[in-house]
Amino acid sequence: MEEGPSGYRSAVIDQEERPRPGSTGWLKPAPAGSTTDSIEPDPGAGARGVWLRRIFMALLAVLVALGLLGLLGVRSRTVTAQSADGQVELSVRYAQVARAGLDVPFRITVRRQGGFAGDVTLAASSSYLDLFDRNAVDPEPSSATSTEDDVIWQFHQPPGDTLEVSLDMQVQGGRHWGRSGHVSVLDQSGQPVATVSFKTWLVP
Repeated sequence: MEEGPSGYRSAVIDQEERPRPGSTGWLKPAPAGSTTDSIEPDPGAGARGVWLRRIFMALLAVLVALGLLGLLGVRSRTVTAQSADGQVELSVRYAQVARAGLDVPFRITVRRQGGFAGDVTLAASSSYLDLFDRNAVDPEPSSATSTEDDVIWQFHQPPGDTLEVSLDMQVQGGRHWGRSGHVSVLDQSGQPVATVSFKTWLVP
C-alpha cells in the first residue's frame, strides 16, 4: 500500500497481475515439473491410423468386388456317377457355395440306356436335406419313406430314358456351416446302383 498526497492510502496493483476482463480469477502459470511435461507425443500414432484406414478400405473393396463377381452368392456344381455296367447315369446339380436365406438349385437327373423298365427309386441323405427349407419336389413322387439316414422317393416309370427331379429349396436362416450329402439310384432290392457325393459350403 502507498500513501497519497492527501493522506489516503491507495492500493497499487501491478498491471501485469490484474485479472483480464472476462476471467474468473487470477491466472497463474503451471508449476514447473507438471505431470504432463513427461508425456511425449507418439510419432507412430498417426501412421498406424493411416494404415488401419487403408486396410479397412482394402477389405471393403475386396468384399464389393466379390459381390459383383457373384462369389458371395450361390455357386453351383454338377457331379456325375455311373452304374458298374454303364447302363445308368446319375447326375446331381447342387449349390457348392451358398448363404443362409438364399434359394439354391438341386436337380437330380437319371438316364438309362434303352429306357426304364419300371419305377425309379432315389435315396437322398436326410441330414443334408435338413439344411434347407424344402417347398416342393417336381415331379411329385408316387411314394416317400425315410430310414435313419435317407429320404427315399419312388417315381412312376418315366417315358423315354431320362428322369429329372427338381427340389425347390432355400438355405435355412441362421445356418453358418456347410454339410455333406449323397444321392443314390436304388434297384428293385433297395441296393444302390449309382451314388454321387457332394458338399455345400455356407459363407457369411
